[in-house]
Amino acid sequence: MPQIAFIGECMLELSGAQPGSVFGAAKLGFAGDTLNAATYMARTSRLLDPAQSGTAAYITALGRDAYSNAMIAAWQADGIATDLVREIDGALPGLYTIQTDATGERSFSYWRDQAAAKQVLAGGHDQTIKNAFARFDGFYLSGISLAILSPADRQNMIRLVAEYADQGGKVYFDTNHRPRLWPDAKTAIEIYQAIAPYCDTVLPTFDDDAALFGDTSVQQTGQRWLDAGLREVVVKSGGAPTYWCNRDGQSGFVTPPVITDIVDTTSAGDSFNGAFLAARSHGNSIEDAIAVAQKVAGRVICRHGALVDISDLKFG
Repeated sequence: MPQIAFIGECMLELSGAQPGSVFGAAKLGFAGDTLNAATYMARTSRLLDPAQSGTAAYITALGRDAYSNAMIAAWQADGIATDLVREIDGALPGLYTIQTDATGERSFSYWRDQAAAKQVLAGGHDQTIKNAFARFDGFYLSGISLAILSPADRQNMIRLVAEYADQGGKVYFDTNHRPRLWPDAKTAIEIYQAIAPYCDTVLPTFDDDAALFGDTSVQQTGQRWLDAGLREVVVKSGGAPTYWCNRDGQSGFVTPPVITDIVDTTSAGDSFNGAFLAARSHGNSIEDAIAVAQKVAGRVICRHGALVDISDLKFG
């Protein structure tokens, strides 16, 4: 099976507590957009073929504290390779809290200014990642992976991606745009446009790209990315049909199942991305892979938290 390396930030997640409530009622876990995607790729791969393992690796920076150690142990239990996690003495992971409203929409509060993940390319770890390129068939990152870095490290990340692509590796990208992480929209657009020519597949969410680029339709989003150099674009749109297109002039929509019991939309897009990559790695067509991804995301939004059990899902 192909192995894809996911790079970014995983944080401690405090969910289930509302301001003014008793914090003892809250649940402490961990999540992060690229880690979520890696997890759902690993889990979906096992569902598609129980004999498969080792399909995902995670690259980040953590401390050597009990929370960081617990994260690494959990990832390993999920079959995710962790040998490229940089461990830094005295550093700590970031923290965020989730509040969800009655419709399952969520809001976040973050404590991440000193998070270890900001140093993922420091201390020579960028060279360690380069040396591992030959192991990987794919390299996945998001707008958050870029946003948390210093301006110098963002450029270093783009150079890493460019070198990997030049060696024949496939790069997968999700804008997952979070305005509060960027100094301004202009900077984010410039970075996204700089990395686009080295990417094979982009998996944006329409609402994110519409807000940032001014897109008025999913077709416009898809064409803009194709014009930037992408081979394949999959535009997520929540409960609306997923639009896809490629540079061969093919395109289409895949309608998701109707979900009526949504409780938490956390990780909906991340789980879609991971499941999509798992299905594509197993040889599924783009439309079949989207259908697998929609089913996984549909399960995730009917449960609380970013990482939920999908072991009983069946794919036709």
